[in-house]
Amino acid sequence: MKIVDIRHRDAFELAVGEVQHHPIIVQLPTVFVLLAAPTSAGARQLDDAKMRLAGKNYGTAIGSMARFLHQTDPSRLPEEFSTATQFARMAGSFIRVQFRSPDFQSACIRDGTHQGLLLDGIHRELFERIEASFLWTPPDPLWGGLNHCAPLCTSCNVSGDPEGSIVRLDKALAFGRTRGVRLTITCPETAAQLGSYPVFGYQKHGVAVHREGPYLAQFKARIPQSLRAW
Repeated sequence: MKIVDIRHRDAFELAVGEVQHHPIIVQLPTVFVLLAAPTSAGARQLDDAKMRLAGKNYGTAIGSMARFLHQTDPSRLPEEFSTATQFARMAGSFIRVQFRSPDFQSACIRDGTHQGLLLDGIHRELFERIEASFLWTPPDPLWGGLNHCAPLCTSCNVSGDPEGSIVRLDKALAFGRTRGVRLTITCPETAAQLGSYPVFGYQKHGVAVHREGPYLAQFKARIPQSLRAW
């Protein structure tokens, strides 16, 4: 396995090249994740790496928030969260919105909804580079016959592992070697609070918390009182 610091001059190029064909491990500020191509093939690769249990779905790592929102139905979003600029305050969380009709299901979409991880800084730059490499990917059944180019993103562990998400480098590397992952992108700058990122669901008249996570209280405080559905 190749291990590369995210600030190394070749890190982005290596990540873009590898993720076209195989999942990669990336160390985020609070947790380790797997990234894969935003295709049915990429989802199958994650299924194999994670030994995915039934009923689990994959998110994506958002590069362009504008592209992410382009997949949504604007009429289903609250006015306070309907543009990329308005979502900037929620960087460090998953954004769950309506992507397709409520009856649509896939490895990435449940009841029409999909969630993307919004970060900022160098990780966002990495996501943008990977996303750009998939801009011209053919339409895929994963997205209902459309194209969404943000890389698939999921926790770096075996599906349903009782120990939960991996937050230590040694455990992430052990998982990767066991599951045949060939590239790990590390970042020594970790957050004070560790764990999987919180998930917020956005609907026309409310924002719900679907999963707790690091800095939850700060994020909840950024939601207007009139939209708090918890």
